[in-house]
Amino acid sequence: MDTSLIKKKIKELTDEKIFTISNFLSLSRVFLLPIFIYYSKEYVKSPLKFDRIFILFGICFLAVLTDYFDGFFARLLHQETILGRYLDPICDKIVTIGGLGVIVKYFHFPLWVLIIYIVREILGIWLGGFLFIKRNIQGKPNWWGKIGVATVALSVVWYMSMPLIAYYYPSESFLHHPEISAYILLFIIIGGVSAYSKRYWNIVFHPEKV
Repeated sequence: MDTSLIKKKIKELTDEKIFTISNFLSLSRVFLLPIFIYYSKEYVKSPLKFDRIFILFGICFLAVLTDYFDGFFARLLHQETILGRYLDPICDKIVTIGGLGVIVKYFHFPLWVLIIYIVREILGIWLGGFLFIKRNIQGKPNWWGKIGVATVALSVVWYMSMPLIAYYYPSESFLHHPEISAYILLFIIIGGVSAYSKRYWNIVFHPEKV
């Protein structure tokens, strides 16, 4: 790959305004992840201590809230940048993979769904980087990605609530089947891959349709 082209693209990213409210909100999700992991470990030790589960729910809520407001403030304050458009989804990927990793380790979320999710994210980063560097085209987020983040948050909350659900609700309740959220996430992954694949195909082979 042409290193001079890569350097040029990096310069384009860094020449823009970096320290914006929207970029701070995007990064704040990543900063919340170590706190989330710590309290997850503490919660597993004593799952019926409500203070820890409420802290975890609060972190999930903040993550979803910042995911909405980073784009909102970027548009409101006219601070939309190339860097910001890439930073937002990258932070989403780090946080969602981290959250799913926690419930795989402690709450029996299907590992194979997480693996599919990670492969999908890696392909998205690779294709997005290819288009930006080689074709000077910046990928645009779509609703599949945003819905995917919300579904990950739902799965994390549902799986982490299982100790409380098992304690307070009878076994026949549908709440004892958090795998429903895992299959919904799988459907969204497939839908997102299909939507992105169609867009990338048109960009590469039928640019007149883009």
